[in-house]
Amino acid sequence: MGDSYSRRGVLRAAGSTVALGSLAGCTGVFGDQGDEPVRFGVVLPLTGSLEKVGTHGKRAVEQAVSDINQAGGILGRPVELTTIDSKASADVAVEGYKKLVDEGVVGFVGALASDTSLALAPKAAEDGIMEVSPASTNPQLSNAGRSDGRKYFGRTVPSDILQAVAMAKVLDAPQYVGAESVSLLAIDNGFGSALADEIGSSLDADVVADVRYDPSASSFDSVLDEVFAGSPDAVGFVSVPGQEKGIVDAYTASDYDAPWVFSAGMFGNDVPSSYNGFYSASLSSVRTDGYFTLSRRLSDIAPLAPYSSNAYDALFLMAAAAEMAGEASGPAIADTIRSVSGGNGHTVSVGDFGSLKLLVDAGRNLNYQGASSGVDLTANLEPLSSYLIKRVTNGNINQLELLQQQFFKSGGSQ
Repeated sequence: MGDSYSRRGVLRAAGSTVALGSLAGCTGVFGDQGDEPVRFGVVLPLTGSLEKVGTHGKRAVEQAVSDINQAGGILGRPVELTTIDSKASADVAVEGYKKLVDEGVVGFVGALASDTSLALAPKAAEDGIMEVSPASTNPQLSNAGRSDGRKYFGRTVPSDILQAVAMAKVLDAPQYVGAESVSLLAIDNGFGSALADEIGSSLDADVVADVRYDPSASSFDSVLDEVFAGSPDAVGFVSVPGQEKGIVDAYTASDYDAPWVFSAGMFGNDVPSSYNGFYSASLSSVRTDGYFTLSRRLSDIAPLAPYSSNAYDALFLMAAAAEMAGEASGPAIADTIRSVSGGNGHTVSVGDFGSLKLLVDAGRNLNYQGASSGVDLTANLEPLSSYLIKRVTNGNINQLELLQQQFFKSGGSQ
């Protein structure tokens, strides 16, 4: 587990912030250190095109904090949360991160976009602050956030390497698209470029174009002309929810015609008729018991936006690691978070922080089964996951094949 920690860890001096949770009437719920809160942060886009994803993620993190405080907090101390609106900008997030440092956070949930996480990870590692992203999938993050033999960056969503292999299968396999030539079209940011590169490396088909697009552009005609200049059999499309509408609408209005394979999270509950025949390789939609528990607790914003459950898991895992380590500090969390995420320990899930504390006090190991998945973290502090191949037919999303973890462990054969 690494270094040994006492249950009287020292936190940095903190600024003002608010403790979350319905704590009225809970006098005495916290221990002797109840006047010294454990501070966490959340760095998500709360305004702009990703507002819904960010605000739902924030609500999920707040629910985790409430669940923890209802159980008496971490090591008998209440949890407080400081929120930063990244506005989907790495520069804004980095500036906001300074506030988290000033307030003495031991960890934070974020960021959403991979560009932002890549900008924050080295700073958090240097400061000894744990960062857990609910949505950043760039493969470079597998090695990000390392300092003094510890890894201070983790995520509750798998690396794009898995998604690239899944998308390549859909594009290559004769039972799906069976393309001999593919154009790659990706949003122009670190996430888009990294995933497009991985897809290109995973394909058997020839890549005849590799194009980036700006979702804020006033016209996409020239982008589509570039995508279809080589007459591809199919298009591999990389984007994020809320950033795809302009380019897809332009394609629908054009005379171009080819099947598209979307990156994960792009098919919502209601898909436009223009998506007919499109495929997606998405994270498995198998719902855990924890997911249903979280959905009930957040029923006022149902259905939950993508990555909301991952955000809950990110905060809960950091809290569990601090409780297990006996010290609420970034290094203690970094050393312990993998051990509480999986293995042969006693199972705990959403809302089970009270049971978790009893298990820790009894000297038992933990195995957190999250809202998003089993969240068994690897040595790079990221989960493996199953992917589901989907296709839109006559307005319905049909599930075609489940690519299980063994598919990826075996290098793409199942």
